[in-house]
Amino acid sequence: MSTVLVVEDELNVRKLVAVNLITRGHVVLEAGDVRQALARLRTTTPDLMVLDIKLPDLTGWDLLARITTEAAQPARFPVVVMTASIMDAQVDLEQYPVVVEVLVKPFSVVKLVAAVERALRTRIQS
Repeated sequence: MSTVLVVEDELNVRKLVAVNLITRGHVVLEAGDVRQALARLRTTTPDLMVLDIKLPDLTGWDLLARITTEAAQPARFPVVVMTASIMDAQVDLEQYPVVVEVLVKPFSVVKLVAAVERALRTRIQS
């Protein structure tokens, strides 16, 4: 059983992701913005984060920068990014080594589950 943090501001999308992961045996934590995600990360280290890029307070890229480069203890869990923007999907991921996959919205549940399972098999190098 894996713990997955889902960071998505659109409640219907967040619930869709959460329900599909819960029914497959994962424990799901939810956050609607970067502030909530950082609060969750202060108390829990997930096995995976599913992260939207367009968030109301900061971007998902901002969150990734904070937890991977600016933190005293950088995050080493894999991240699946969700975005509706083709431009965000084309970003140079070398600067975000924890990102293992980018899903472009709308995506199917089959693609989501497959991406999560692949990401959970990924080990992030320190």
